[in-house]
Amino acid sequence: MSPNVNHDREAYSVGIICALATEKAAAIAMLDDKHERLPPAPGDENDYTFGTIGMHGVVIACLPAGMTGTVSAAVVARDMIRSFPIRIGLMVGIAGGVWSEEVDVRLGDVVVSQPNGQHGGVVQWDFGKTEAGGVFRRTGTLNKPPRELLSAVQGLQAEHLLQGHRLEKHLAEMLSKYPAMEEGFMHPGDDNDELFEASYDHERGNTCLYCTRSRVVQRAERQSRRPLLHYGNIASGNEVMRDGRTRDRIAQQEGVICFEMEAAGLMDSFPCIVIRGICDYADSHKNKRWQAYAAATAAAYARELLLWMPAAEVAKIRPVLEATVYIPFPKNHQFVGRQSTLDTLQRKLFTARDCQELAVVGLGGIGKTQVVLSFAYAVTEQRRDMSVFWVPALSAETFERAMEGIAKQLKIRIATDGSEDVKEAVREYLSAPRAGKWLLIVDNADDISVVSGLLQYLPQNAKGSTVFTTRTTAVAQRLVAGNTIELKNFQQDEAMTLLKKALIRQELLQETRAVLELFRELEYLPLAIVQAAAFMNVNTNTSISEYLALLQSTEEDKAYVLSKENPDGTRSEHVNSAVARTWIVSFEQIRERDPAAVKLLQFMSCIEWRDIPHSVLPTTPLKAQMHDAIGMLCSYYFVTKRANQMTYDMHRLVHLASRLWLQGSAHAAGIQKEAIVHLAMIFPSKDYRNRAIWRSYMPHVTRVRERQRQENCALDMIEESELYDKVGQCLQEDGRTRDAVLWLSDACSLRKSLAEDHPSRLASQHALAYTCQANGQTKEAIQLLEHVHALANAYQANGQTKEAIQLLEHVVAIEKTSLAEDHPRRLLSQNNLANAYQANGQTKEAIQLLEHVVAIQKTSLAEAHPRRLASQHDLANAYQAKGQTKEAIQLLEHVVAIRKTSLAEDHPDRLASQHALAGLCQTNAHSTKRYYKQLFFWRKGV
Repeated sequence: MSPNVNHDREAYSVGIICALATEKAAAIAMLDDKHERLPPAPGDENDYTFGTIGMHGVVIACLPAGMTGTVSAAVVARDMIRSFPIRIGLMVGIAGGVWSEEVDVRLGDVVVSQPNGQHGGVVQWDFGKTEAGGVFRRTGTLNKPPRELLSAVQGLQAEHLLQGHRLEKHLAEMLSKYPAMEEGFMHPGDDNDELFEASYDHERGNTCLYCTRSRVVQRAERQSRRPLLHYGNIASGNEVMRDGRTRDRIAQQEGVICFEMEAAGLMDSFPCIVIRGICDYADSHKNKRWQAYAAATAAAYARELLLWMPAAEVAKIRPVLEATVYIPFPKNHQFVGRQSTLDTLQRKLFTARDCQELAVVGLGGIGKTQVVLSFAYAVTEQRRDMSVFWVPALSAETFERAMEGIAKQLKIRIATDGSEDVKEAVREYLSAPRAGKWLLIVDNADDISVVSGLLQYLPQNAKGSTVFTTRTTAVAQRLVAGNTIELKNFQQDEAMTLLKKALIRQELLQETRAVLELFRELEYLPLAIVQAAAFMNVNTNTSISEYLALLQSTEEDKAYVLSKENPDGTRSEHVNSAVARTWIVSFEQIRERDPAAVKLLQFMSCIEWRDIPHSVLPTTPLKAQMHDAIGMLCSYYFVTKRANQMTYDMHRLVHLASRLWLQGSAHAAGIQKEAIVHLAMIFPSKDYRNRAIWRSYMPHVTRVRERQRQENCALDMIEESELYDKVGQCLQEDGRTRDAVLWLSDACSLRKSLAEDHPSRLASQHALAYTCQANGQTKEAIQLLEHVHALANAYQANGQTKEAIQLLEHVVAIEKTSLAEDHPRRLLSQNNLANAYQANGQTKEAIQLLEHVVAIQKTSLAEAHPRRLASQHDLANAYQAKGQTKEAIQLLEHVVAIRKTSLAEDHPDRLASQHALAGLCQTNAHSTKRYYKQLFFWRKGV
């Protein structure tokens, strides 16, 4: 054993890992010099052998006895690169070969991993998922070997084509140096290289003595025992391949030329070339006869490769410092898109180094956690010298638990008596130069009151970077000023890719139109798309069209499907995975921090989610308060302001979530009532100058009315009816008569509890009658007006003449547009109004109206018609009141004459007209004789 003059860990830059003692022995035998053992590094349980090959310092480790496989290999590699500045790695040992006409692999040959086709040199053949029908589909890919190693292999391959390899020379030197190896490490002889048909299983025993020789595959004899070198993909798995049929099937599918059990555990964390000597054919005819020789040929190739590589070139390769990784979630294999965001993170933090702290901000459910999770795993794969840590900032408790996990990963010793703060210990460790490069993810930094208490425990280091995720721009500004990346909704192609990955039944995607409509309904929100796919995966009889129908059905149906949990392991257990519930925690934060903002949020949840005018919102005592409240909602991405407009839109799914939030509150009815009261107060009159305003408010009052009908809350009748009345009249003014009837009908129904003569009740009835008539509902209008007629008569009989006139004027105005000029009801209303005018001393107006009535009846009614005569009598009375006695006498004489021939002598109407005429004649000196004559007839009748 040669002493190591340097005897320093820094001298060993090449790491060789073997799985078996036989393999390690062969690797050690290839060393030029063997060095003394070094004491183990803290926490490193590997057993190492040290030495040199050429100018390279080499450290060799073997998997623990009986612990083969990918996991054990990964643990050994982890400790090796933690203890030594390994720049290149070699996995050296034995494997089962795959012979074919194209690749003539024989026992003792060497296979070297090299990217070929779809794989990077190693493929984990047993990692994947079983799909419908029991079909196994391999998933995931492993990293390629380092570029420098691949270049060296390529160069050596070219040299071999020119000069041939020197493996036999290295084997001879090994046996010369270690004579004891002759017994087990010699070539076993070509007669012992037998490949049986894939379908023929081993009979019995440890050898193939009892196997049928006729089942041996006939292959051309080789001219020498010189091992051949093969380059290509190697299959790696956690179980031994012992079946020829399975071997051939996987080899054909994946393009592999040998099978082994360790490399898959190394490729993503230990940059290495895999070198395998072929000891069997990966079938049931396995035996150990060729293992030692195959291990030796693999070790010989490793020696030849290292002798080919200049030590100066290896020194240029960055050491593979195995970074500490603490990410509590698995890699999300369904993650798609967001490439520009990932590129920006990479550029800002590592390429341009624009900043050390950065925040990814966006609406809850937009995919912030998934973006940084993908970024974190990309860093672990692409920057092997960078540690990655993940802490949630949901609460002080979740933060502390994560810090405890990091401390354990870093092997930071913490006093068990509670005298040390684990958070402070981790901060100190990561702030020190020895921590190296690191990336810290602080996820869910949404509540500023929580985050403020955690800032003191975040490390600061020139080699460190911190990425926050938060739902609010206010927190982002507090943490990183302007270093923010805003995450927006998916584009259509990203949404489609995500749905394809998440959906089991791919045939559902044939409903192209329904798929696109689904995306629009879900606002292209990633969490909502994943949840929709999960729902359809579980409910296998549900198509995309049917799921869409549920979303577009009642609010209850929509809430049901969007409230389904979808735990996928890629987010904190404290974060709700149901899209309809994911924003509840943010709503509660707003409630605690800004009463004005929560008042706006509550109001907006009652109205339509889009095109919300600023003027419709409840105001605050100070303009600054209103500005801050809207800013708060915008900072959470719940509300967005339209460009160059005082108009807002609320995220559709946030709107639904806010409704669910309110429904769980004891104040839901009160909030609905407040919305009604506010809208009743601000809704404009039907003045045409307000048309733009009422049109912009109309969708929102409509939504409130729908909510009221669905939830049947007990509200303020006065305010609700006032709002409905205003809306109805504006709709009528806008020509939307049918809608106006519905609103005004509701107003009338609400006001039935008022006194019959209450002005508001009567006003609603008048307005509804007018609107019914305009809508062609004449019968309904008449019924309403009959009630008004009766009330007007009651007013007049009670001496409330002015009230009667108001009612009758409205009736006359309505009938003017709804009834023909000679319609008896219209004429009767005009007659009644004239009488009311007369009683109120408005004789001129009474005469004008009665003359019109009499003129119309002259052409529409018979001369002796009672109604015509009554109108003439009323007109005569009006003439008399005006002092037009002559006209009154003429008209009454006509009435008396007609009634004399058409009515009985004692009929009240005939007697009344005679009495009236007698009275007029008495006051007129020229009519005294006629007076006594009429008086005689009147008394006779009486």
